[in-house]
Amino acid sequence: MNREEIIDALNEKYNLFIEYIISLSQEDYEWRYQQKWTAGEQLDHIVICVKPLLQVFNMDKNLIQNTFGKTYRQGRSYEALKSEYLYKLSEGGKAPERFLPDTSTTKQKADLIEKLRLLVHDLCAAIEKFSEEDLDSLCIPHPLFGQLTLREMLYNALYHVEHHQQLATKYLENR
Repeated sequence: MNREEIIDALNEKYNLFIEYIISLSQEDYEWRYQQKWTAGEQLDHIVICVKPLLQVFNMDKNLIQNTFGKTYRQGRSYEALKSEYLYKLSEGGKAPERFLPDTSTTKQKADLIEKLRLLVHDLCAAIEKFSEEDLDSLCIPHPLFGQLTLREMLYNALYHVEHHQQLATKYLENR
C-alpha cells in the first residue's frame, strides 16, 4: 500500500471499530467473558496504542532517524506482518504493561471514542509529511517485533484494530 492507501485504510478500519463500539449497549460494552478484556477495555487499549504512534509521526524525521535508526532492508507486506503478528500471539506474545487498558474502572465510552477519532485524524494528517521513502527507511521499535519501518508500523496499526474488534465480537458471542 502506498501512503494514501494506508491513510484511507486507517480511516476505514478505525471508523468500523468506532461504529462497532457505538453500536454496543452499555451492558455489552462492559461485559466480561471469563478473564478477557471487555469491549470497553479493547477500546481503551486501542487508544493507548495509537497515542505513541501519533507522537512518533509528529517527530521531526531527523529525530526519528537519530533516535531509532534507519534501515535499507525490504519491508514486509501487510499480509506478512499480519501473519507474523498472529504467530507471535500464538507463541504467548502479550501487550506490555504500559499498553494495558485500565480494568479497575469503566471509562466513559463517548470520551474514549472521541479521543480515538481525534488521534486517528491527527495521525492521518501527520503521515502526510512523510514520503514513501521515509515510510520504508525510518524505523521505530515495536514491543513484539523489534524494529519496524514506519510503513510496517502502520500496517500493524491497521491489523491491530481489526484484531481487537474481532476479539470483542468473539467474546460478546458468548454472552
